[in-house]
Amino acid sequence: MTERASEPNHSNSNREHIWLVALYEKEDRVNELLDRLSAIGVDTSEATTLRVEVDEEMRQTKLTALGNPLSPIVRGAVAGALLGGALALLCGMALYFVGALVLPLIAGLFHHALFSVIVGAAIGAMAGAVLSTAKQKKAKRAKPPKMPILKSEGFLVTVKMPPPLAERAEEIARGLGAKEILL
Repeated sequence: MTERASEPNHSNSNREHIWLVALYEKEDRVNELLDRLSAIGVDTSEATTLRVEVDEEMRQTKLTALGNPLSPIVRGAVAGALLGGALALLCGMALYFVGALVLPLIAGLFHHALFSVIVGAAIGAMAGAVLSTAKQKKAKRAKPPKMPILKSEGFLVTVKMPPPLAERAEEIARGLGAKEILL
């Protein structure tokens, strides 16, 4: 009986808690978060705030831009084929009507136009691929020097709270513009 009396009461210390970790760019937002959390019943006396460096990558939203699925060489070849086919069609039809382009194996305007488009597209695709390759090589040679990533100070705050208040606390942190939130 004396052993039980000497054991400390762990009912309060064994309660489950959740940690809210939020990253802000401005310290006044951290103070406002702590004030609002105190207002909903969170004990903020053990909250910790750290000054950290926030780089440009962390400042941006988490949206990722989708790149073009085609390589620059393929895009150049397709653009060249379209442009070459259109120009060859106009030139081929003009030469057919003038009588300068009459192929003995191909009879009729439609077949001459089709032949002109195919030849023009093939020549245009090759020219487009060659030009885009040359443009890529020139762009690689003319790369500007790497600029250092700009950094500024940010504030990381951690607060321990009971699980029922975690969802409301996260809403408050998001409403105040937290860049990152972990629960």
